[in-house]
Amino acid sequence: MSAINDYDSPALASSAASATAAEQTVPIILTTSLDRYAIPSGPYMVPVSWRRTHLSTLVNKLVSSTFDVATGGAVPFDFIIDSSLLRTTLGEYLEAGGLTSESTLTIEYVRSTLPPTRLAAFEHDDWVASVDCSFTQAKVYMTSSYDGSVRLFSPSNPTEAMYTLSTINKATVQGGRNTSLTSAKWTPNGEGLVTGGMDGKVQLWNVSQSDHVWKSNRKWQGEAHNAPISAVDTAQGPQGVSVISGGWDAIVAVWDDLGSSSSHVESESDNDDDEDETSAKRRKTANGSSSKPSTSRSKSGHIDPTMTLYHAAPTAHTVTGAKNVFTPTSRVTALLFERTFTDSSAKDTNRAWSVGYNGLLKGWDLGSGGITHTSLSLPSSTAESRPMLSLAQLSRATLVTGTMDRTIHLFDTRSSGTLGVSIANAHRG
Repeated sequence: MSAINDYDSPALASSAASATAAEQTVPIILTTSLDRYAIPSGPYMVPVSWRRTHLSTLVNKLVSSTFDVATGGAVPFDFIIDSSLLRTTLGEYLEAGGLTSESTLTIEYVRSTLPPTRLAAFEHDDWVASVDCSFTQAKVYMTSSYDGSVRLFSPSNPTEAMYTLSTINKATVQGGRNTSLTSAKWTPNGEGLVTGGMDGKVQLWNVSQSDHVWKSNRKWQGEAHNAPISAVDTAQGPQGVSVISGGWDAIVAVWDDLGSSSSHVESESDNDDDEDETSAKRRKTANGSSSKPSTSRSKSGHIDPTMTLYHAAPTAHTVTGAKNVFTPTSRVTALLFERTFTDSSAKDTNRAWSVGYNGLLKGWDLGSGGITHTSLSLPSSTAESRPMLSLAQLSRATLVTGTMDRTIHLFDTRSSGTLGVSIANAHRG
């Protein structure tokens, strides 16, 4: 057993007695799953006054001596004892657990994740609604704001927008519509972006750069929502870009863009009956009939959604009888096309997920007309009082949601019986 009396270097065996006399020690066994930083597991005798920083220095010294090479600088480590991060001295941990210094502690070490450092800031004219960094090829990130504008930034100059796209036009102003944006996403190829706003409109914009000059124009707009849009997502399909949008009215709308000009679309529409069905998998309607992407586009650039789905059951107004009135629990808060994990950005245009204020996670089979293939709720009968606010895909069969009660939930989508694993107090704000 090695005695350590100076955290800058392992002590010699002969110093064990003096270390014990000077300060109380505790035996520890160090383990890791990181092959690059593996060391002899021990046990080692270390002072009970040691904290994470002392243990981290010890591991770095042992790594250097074990491999007889420089590690390229000290690597910070975190230490886990009995599934908990060590945030106190070893002595305080022993006291809290009712243990003595004669107890051998098995400690796992992992690379420490340092807190992010703020590099710069850009103040928008109004609330920032969304940020998208998915266009990695050009190293450009995008924001959408309640001032009705989309801004493009370069990491090399984050204090100034390299391009500003205003979605406000004369017609919207004269119509008295709310021009605030709520969401924006790059298309997978980076040649366009999709916006959703408080006016319920979904718009696809062509965006290009030539000689360091950015240009944009609106390709089409669609209106399927009678309430503000909460979120949009995009995916590359066999025939073009697919867009999915969710709103406060419980509607999940799917839009298919053929990636062609209007005239080109019209010239091809006459030959749809002769198209090879195997060249691109068409969506199916709920009754099983073939559903083609919308190719009709008015002179003003309006298109219709390929399909309209409901995350929550449509509600009628009790007085007027108006259909699809949004309620406090009808709001869709987040959605996404399912990632295939065949590469870093591939998504399946026929599978999507949505969450909302009704506390439900729904999976959609868009290739079969929007059939709900999965519907999972929070592990409680109070799901509607804990709206799901955010959604992300962790792996092929694992989704993560964040709820209004400061809890994170993990869902295994392979089993309909899996309700979720809650991580309480993940955020304490």
